[in-house]
Amino acid sequence: MTVERDSEINSVRVLAPEALVRVRVNEAVTLEWSCTPHDLSCLATGWFLAEGIVRTRDEIADLAVEDAEPGYAACLSVQLTEPALGRLTAALSGDTTSSVRPTALTAPKANQAPVSTFGSSQLRPLLEDRGRVTSWFREMFDQAALRSSVGGVHTGGLVVDGELALVVEDVSRHHVVDRLAGSVVLTGATPRNSIFLVSARISGAMAAKACRAGVGALVSRSVPTELAAAIAAPRGLILVGRARGEAPHYYWPHSEAAG
Repeated sequence: MTVERDSEINSVRVLAPEALVRVRVNEAVTLEWSCTPHDLSCLATGWFLAEGIVRTRDEIADLAVEDAEPGYAACLSVQLTEPALGRLTAALSGDTTSSVRPTALTAPKANQAPVSTFGSSQLRPLLEDRGRVTSWFREMFDQAALRSSVGGVHTGGLVVDGELALVVEDVSRHHVVDRLAGSVVLTGATPRNSIFLVSARISGAMAAKACRAGVGALVSRSVPTELAAAIAAPRGLILVGRARGEAPHYYWPHSEAAG
């Protein structure tokens, strides 16, 4: 966390933590992320899942946080199994030396995210309970340490079995979804029964990440984009916008819309 002194008003400004992190995959591919440099194992696990590089946790053979190198706040070493490494190199079009940032591997077009097969009807009563949803967001923001002390970060929450299980924060809203996806894997939660809460607008890339993670719903205090709704609807992902307002916006999957 960086402290900046403003001489004109003689005050101290604490800045939101953001830094470059290098990720070396199988000693062959190098990725570069701009993120809040904490809980990197969770972030990396979720990123590889949410980008469609790994399909199961077992495809990450090893993941280690290494000593920082000049220019980087931290360095990660990741070993993927051959199928997952093949997906990564294919996504990079064979260029194994490029540094890429999250969501840069593929454009978030509707036909690129794997189709989910899970049902979402069991989540509908929870999501239509405005008091419960409001309490999730209140609890999420109460637990958001960076948001309360610094500001300038996005916040996310993982809801499992109707209860807020944990809170994540990052300067990148896309990384918030990655962190939530990683949390599902690392906690052993059932994705289809889980809900992602986010403080930011839901972009197409965020909806695609949630679909790849197999989560049941993506809920925001802001709104989804047109592309996010187009990606989510045929894949069984529920979107909720303006979730803390008097009239939340529900975007039900095609199979649930008539319910």
